[in-house]
Amino acid sequence: MMLGAVGVNATPAELVSQTYLPGRRGSLQLELIAAARRHQRIPYVLAPGTSDLFAELDAGHPVLVLQDLGVGPLHVWHYAVVIGYEAQPQQVVLRSGVTERLVMPFADFAPTWRKSGEWAAVILAADVLPATATADKYVESIVPVEALGHIDVARIAYATALSRWPDNLLALFGLANTEHQLGQLAAAENTYERLLRLAPDNPVVLNNLAEVTLARGCPSRAGGYAERAVALVPSGSELEAAVADTRSKAVAARNAGRDAVGCDR
Repeated sequence: MMLGAVGVNATPAELVSQTYLPGRRGSLQLELIAAARRHQRIPYVLAPGTSDLFAELDAGHPVLVLQDLGVGPLHVWHYAVVIGYEAQPQQVVLRSGVTERLVMPFADFAPTWRKSGEWAAVILAADVLPATATADKYVESIVPVEALGHIDVARIAYATALSRWPDNLLALFGLANTEHQLGQLAAAENTYERLLRLAPDNPVVLNNLAEVTLARGCPSRAGGYAERAVALVPSGSELEAAVADTRSKAVAARNAGRDAVGCDR
């Protein structure tokens, strides 16, 4: 249901191998989150409570919730999708199992949801932000998607994050890194330069900017960034060798006169 709402054509049968744990006779939240990432969507777990739940619904985002429909010590865990709510009388509208529209008084829904710790999540396309997202938590939710190799999806998501938080260092670094991986060197250089203005003494940023600038055919400018990185990198760190290698390549290319036209900006 959640994937279909964001344009992914996936059947329950196709998702069984990705989400179903026979020993548990069901699925854990981690499996559902991982499956969403494999389908190139960004899952975001909400903070507990009705505030975030209703805010996402107001934004038009269906919300996946975990309920316990059991009685007393008997647990009957059940996922449902909240698709709406009504204030008077207070009730929620769910897609639950094979029931397309289940209207449940909130007084009945709340205890079943509370027993899961009020777990809830939205699953969205990379160009749509959760209404309740916080900067670092949202950016952290993109990283596993990038790690799965969905580089362009991650790039879009980082750019989307920056539309709300333009100076977020993690989002800028993620955007620059994905642009670099995709061969978008001019864009990566611009993003690293934005990042450098916010973190001028970061040797990782300087080294990466040097690598991108070198790849663009500007070894003299790359060498300047690399020299700054060498001066700042902690002695004995894992980065030290990488920075030294970048500087060596820049120096060799500069000495060979390989600066392209326009590199003296």
